Amino acid sequence: MLENYLKWPELFEEAKGIEVPEVRGERVVYTGMGGSYIPGKVAEILDFPVDYASVPGIPRRVDEKTVVIAVSYSGTTGETIEAVKMALKKGSKVIVITSGGNLEKLARENNVPVVKVKGLSQTRYSFPVLFTPVLKLLSYLSGAKLNLDLLKEGVVQGKERMMKLAEELATSINDVIPVFYASKYFPIAIRFKQEVNENAKYPAFYGEIPEVNHNEIESYANGKYLLPVVIGNEDLDKVTSQVLNARQIQPIFSDVLMNISSLMFLAGVMSIKLAERMGVNPEKLSIIPKARSLTSNLFKL
Repeated sequence: MLENYLKWPELFEEAKGIEVPEVRGERVVYTGMGGSYIPGKVAEILDFPVDYASVPGIPRRVDEKTVVIAVSYSGTTGETIEAVKMALKKGSKVIVITSGGNLEKLARENNVPVVKVKGLSQTRYSFPVLFTPVLKLLSYLSGAKLNLDLLKEGVVQGKERMMKLAEELATSINDVIPVFYASKYFPIAIRFKQEVNENAKYPAFYGEIPEVNHNEIESYANGKYLLPVVIGNEDLDKVTSQVLNARQIQPIFSDVLMNISSLMFLAGVMSIKLAERMGVNPEKLSIIPKARSLTSNLFKL
């Protein structure tokens, strides 16, 4: 399944041509789950003024002055469909990013703009086609200017180093549980954890620096089965890494967009390498579909 990540330069190039609607609002709320949550969260690294909400919190976060960006690659995510329904009831302007499904149907029925995307077989493999239109929307809403070519370049120029590092990281996860930490690149630490969970079917966790320096790091007094991995080179990252004697992943570029795409690429490749070591099929899911089915029943989808 490694080829799914090796296709990212091509996907980033294609995604530049995705058109997004011109919508204005006083504030932006992003809603999505799992691999569809991550594009909005990663955009936080670029300091876009965006809030995040799922079903329980979205009624308190939105009104008629809010633009809601709702992302579900499959178009069948119960929580996201329900969040869109709630946002529409509040009079919010909604934009949907999806490949189809019930979410597209709901959007069409309510004259909601749809950014229809096509990527690979799983949401986690399709990050480029979700992240790029999200950046386009947020750039338009905030007036920011971004060079989206740098996303592709981050993978192309970083590929050799990241492939080697991916193998080293996968090898180091041997009867230990990885815990990914970061400050500036915290959203990418979340994605490392998710990739290990979904592709390798293996436990992993994450923590945000500096908060963990005031609580979680104390658990390493008895945490001999944990492997701390720090992502980033901020001064606070170095403190956590030093205290925990952690494995540190350094961003290799001066440009943030290139670091985002190369680090996300690393997370994916590393998890595939780990899956190979575990002898599991990265693409096959056995437990998540059960949870999605029960969730759909809750929302009567």
